[in-house]
Amino acid sequence: MFEGRFFELALLFVITLMVLGPKRMPGLVRTVGRWVGKARAMARDFQQQLENEVQLDELKRITEAQIRQEPAAAPAPSPEINPPAAAAATAGSATTAPEAAQPAAETPPTDSTSTTGAADGITTPHAEQKDHAAA
Repeated sequence: MFEGRFFELALLFVITLMVLGPKRMPGLVRTVGRWVGKARAMARDFQQQLENEVQLDELKRITEAQIRQEPAAAPAPSPEINPPAAAAATAGSATTAPEAAQPAAETPPTDSTSTTGAADGITTPHAEQKDHAAA
């Protein structure tokens, strides 16, 4: 496994020890260890990013395939149902339900002939209250 590498590393260690001395050698080993750790962390992050990109591409491909298959598998709308009319009927019933739920005592009386307080002829509850207070 190490074949000739162990001898090369031992020789490098001895030469570095002789050049730097025993006092500076531990600091150098610490610094080199930090660099190696940072390099490994960067390599690990890069690998994770690549794996995430591959997974995203696979999910995108699967989603696009499902989207292409759904319109072909979905039945055509029947000509008996008129979607705009059905939507209008549903919207009309939705707007009448909250009005029916409000108690009659909270709504001020409306006078269809009174347009006081509104420039465009629309009577607001606030304007009607002013009309009743003035009378």
